[in-house]
Amino acid sequence: MKDLFIIYSMFVCTMLCGLWDTAQGRKLHLGSCKVNIHTHELRHHFQYIRQSMISGDDHKGIRLLRKDVMNSLQATESCCFLRQLLHFYLDKVFINYSSSHPLHRRTTSVLANSFFSITKDLRVCHANAHCECGEDAKLKLTGIQTTYDKLDLAAGAVKAIGELDSLLEWIESFQHH
Repeated sequence: MKDLFIIYSMFVCTMLCGLWDTAQGRKLHLGSCKVNIHTHELRHHFQYIRQSMISGDDHKGIRLLRKDVMNSLQATESCCFLRQLLHFYLDKVFINYSSSHPLHRRTTSVLANSFFSITKDLRVCHANAHCECGEDAKLKLTGIQTTYDKLDLAAGAVKAIGELDSLLEWIESFQHH
């Protein structure tokens, strides 16, 4: 009976720890910066509008978020790059997105609020000198912004939101389970 109680107690603790981990998000190690990001929630919200963004993209031959470019960043510069990229989404992309669909507006608002929350955590890393901003990260972000600026504002916003899969995949590559 005592052994059964111990096994049951271990099971309950394991389940509760798993739920706590899900509630807290996954810990990301961006160089020496550590932040919790709820990528599963971001993906969940993005899935509501993903297909619409992809089908509304009139510039499919152009890529803003190239996986090879993001993956070639040094781990030490990933914090700075993510911080600047999220600011780009907040300052240029979400602000220029408009839709007649209430669900799309609500979803992009939720995503923007989540990005804002993440930038607050990254700002702490930056203030504590855990977020190194090298020339490579700046050049890569400038390339994204230059390509975006060549597009009409509405088309650029749809394209950038439609490419969030690439950003989320890149972010998930820093998760430590």
